[in-house]
Amino acid sequence: MNRKMMLVLVAVVATVLPAVAVADVLVVGFSGGTGVQVQPLFYIQPGSNYMAANMSVGFGWHARSSSESEVIGNITLGVMTNETIYEVNVLDINFTSSMPGTFNVTINVPSAKTDAASGSSAFPASTTIYLSETPFTISGTTISNSGPVYSFSLASPGSETFTFDDVAHGTTIYVAFEIGSGSISSGTSAPSFSLSMSESIN
Repeated sequence: MNRKMMLVLVAVVATVLPAVAVADVLVVGFSGGTGVQVQPLFYIQPGSNYMAANMSVGFGWHARSSSESEVIGNITLGVMTNETIYEVNVLDINFTSSMPGTFNVTINVPSAKTDAASGSSAFPASTTIYLSETPFTISGTTISNSGPVYSFSLASPGSETFTFDDVAHGTTIYVAFEIGSGSISSGTSAPSFSLSMSESIN
């Protein structure tokens, strides 16, 4: 190949390659979007023994219909200075999806500070939360259940996650409490715990 022909080929390649490199296809379209309110995947409601516990020992469930920080409600536990309280089936956790999912509950008790003037900001010893997919009963001074039971002490700082598999519409998780006797702080120093809940559809 002669030199002139070689220069022409180089010039053609140098001119065509940039055009090929930036040749894209652009198609533009637009779609609108709107929001629609849907029901929650899970919710808490008063259980079969809620009214008795609410009227006699200060147990309370205060639901929040909307919250940008995903707070669905608040639980209050009455504590007596010289008597232990056993309350079963006071709350139900229910599910709305027809598709089975995995439900996680993380129970967290923050570090407690002792307040010498008004008692302790920790729950009394033996204070425990119980969760199960079957209802609870009280036998003597023992909270019992015919199925698997998850329990967690609310009397000392810590955190634990419990997992329930294949929950769906019709599944109920029953909640029970044992509250030990003792003196506690009030107001901002009152003992506290939290439930963080999440559901993933299988």
